[in-house]
Order: sequence, then C-alpha cells, then structure tokens
Amino acid sequence: MESAGKFILVGVDAGSESQVALRWAVDAAAARGRAVRVVYAYLDQAVKWPAIGAEGYLSEPEVDRYRADLDAAVDFVRDRLGYENGSGWLAADTAANAILSEAPGAELVVLGSRAHSKVGAALLGSTATAVTAKAPCPVVVVRGLTSAGPVLVGTDGSAYSEAALLFGFEEAARSGNPLEVVYCWQPLARQEVAIDDAEELLRNWLAESLAPYREKFPAVRVRAEVDAGRPAAVLAERSGNSSMVVVGSRGRGGVAGLLLGSVSQTLLQHATCPVAVVRPMKEP
Repeated sequence: MESAGKFILVGVDAGSESQVALRWAVDAAAARGRAVRVVYAYLDQAVKWPAIGAEGYLSEPEVDRYRADLDAAVDFVRDRLGYENGSGWLAADTAANAILSEAPGAELVVLGSRAHSKVGAALLGSTATAVTAKAPCPVVVVRGLTSAGPVLVGTDGSAYSEAALLFGFEEAARSGNPLEVVYCWQPLARQEVAIDDAEELLRNWLAESLAPYREKFPAVRVRAEVDAGRPAAVLAERSGNSSMVVVGSRGRGGVAGLLLGSVSQTLLQHATCPVAVVRPMKEP
C-alpha cells in the first residue's frame, strides 16, 4: 500500500480523543493508499506523577503499560490496512518533539484535541499548537465527529491559503464531499467603493482564483462565497456543518508562531470538526 516512503503519522496516548484520531488516520491512509505510523510519547505523562525524582523518569510497569497501549494501536492499524502498513514508536520524549522528529517523512500528521478551554489551548507546550506551528507537512487535528458535510476552506489570496485550497480540493475529490470556499472580509467605516460594489469585486476575484482548481478537479462540486466577518469566527461557526475545515498557516516556528490569535490557532479551540492546517511547500 505505501508508496514513495510516505505515511500517515498519528500521535496517540491513553485519552479517548487520540483513539478518535487513530481511527481518522486509518481511514485517511486507506483513502490515500498509505501506511500508518503510530507514535506514543510518554514523557508528557510525568506531569501526572509529582513524586517522580528525575525529570521524565517513569517506572517500568508504567512504561510497559504505555507500550501495551501502543501495541494495541498498531494492531488496530494492521487489522484494517495489513500487517506491513502499521508501525509504531514508543518515544521517551514529549509528544510534540517525538511527532516533529517523525514528521519530515510523513504525508500527513493526525492528532486528537483536548482544547476545551482558552487556557488549555493557550499553553505554549500543547502538542497541537506546537506541531501545527512547526510540522513540514499538513496537520489534521481531529475535533468532534466527522460528518458528511462539505470540506470548508478559508482563503485570503495568499500563498498560505493557496496551499490550503489545493489540500481542500484534493480532500473533496477523495471523499466525494462538496467543497465550500469562503473569503472573509471586514468592511471599513470609510471605503473607496460602496460595500455592495466591493463584495462584487471580491466575488469576481474569488471566481477567477478558483478557475485553475476547478479545471484540475472537474468532479468536485464547489461553492464559493464572500462573507463579512472575522475569518476565525466565520469558519468556526460554519464548521458545525462541515466534514473538515482547512486553513493555511504561516508556521513561523518560534514563539511568535505559537501565539494564539491566528485563524488556525483559534480554530483549534473552537471548530467542531477536524481542522487541517496546511503550509506551502516553500515558505514565502
């Protein structure tokens, strides 16, 4: 099944969210003809054990339990994709570091999400935030249950959203779901043209920008809209009826890239469907 050495990389732990992510990753691998590599990193678990003396040290029984959880996840993959298409790594590292070390060989990284509050999502050390900021390939953070709704893509005409558009068209073509492309804008108090005229110009621009993708993916049903409002808020609201929401990421990689406030990081908090964060192959 696996070709060109690429695979779907998924991070798991003992939480129910990662089990949902594992099932999503297996389905994605089956659709793409890829293998799945499972990473279970256990140093994050040390925070649950205040009596631990050395940083990151866990007793052998605990490590064995994590190894058993990893083996169960790999068995799940192999049962569905074939023995040769499932592999795993029990990493003595933090989840973010372990996943990022494997990400250069991956076609896609898949994670679960526990971001149920602003405080939880704002932690710089959170796995989803760190991985989406630094991974060299698209990252899907699985939130909520996957529905049969459209693939939703937010675009602003930048190179970052061009990468998101391509990913969205490819996902829609694979899944058979329609594609919904949204350009969000915020009318100014004083504008050079009337709001209606500005929206018409934006709709024309959006239609022209999508023409090459429509030609490349003629079977994909596409609806393009211009919507007034903050992109993060508009996309989060629409995510409730979507199978996935796709956005670009500037992924600057340092502390600046980890700060909340960007569309992608806000969606990791508030979207109710899987969120795909995509960056260009070459950063502008």
